[in-house]
Amino acid sequence: MLDPDDEQVIKDAKDGGAVMVTWDRVVRLAAGGMTPHEALEKALADSRTPEALISERTQEAIAEASRLFRLSPTDLTVLAREGNKTAEYFRQHIQINRDQAKLVRQLRVDKECSWRAVARACSLLWGTSWGSNQIAGMVICEKAAKLLSEDFMEPPWN
Repeated sequence: MLDPDDEQVIKDAKDGGAVMVTWDRVVRLAAGGMTPHEALEKALADSRTPEALISERTQEAIAEASRLFRLSPTDLTVLAREGNKTAEYFRQHIQINRDQAKLVRQLRVDKECSWRAVARACSLLWGTSWGSNQIAGMVICEKAAKLLSEDFMEPPWN
């Protein structure tokens, strides 16, 4: 299940001709996107041989790559640092118990909620202010999966 913010992100990406690359399986499938690893593998596979350069698959990869927003190493460093700070903040401030972990698992696994949708549902249920923050949703899933002896980045969580 997508959060309204997920739906807007997907709409904006499609309107702008962007390629949706995300670790969130729910959003990726809804947007027809791929994981960062899939995008990289596709680009590498398509650029290795001269024969591949003229293939239809290569033309598709070139078209997809042309829509990507290029970030400098500095941009990536800043984004990673700020994302890590936000995740650490949520790790310190979000506490969940086993019953809450079971609820989070139902939301993420059974109802196939995106990380944003998990964050929004938990924020509403628990009376917090983080809303549909995707990083909060990731941390909530991370903590819930850990309490249940699972990994939030592996199936069935992601």
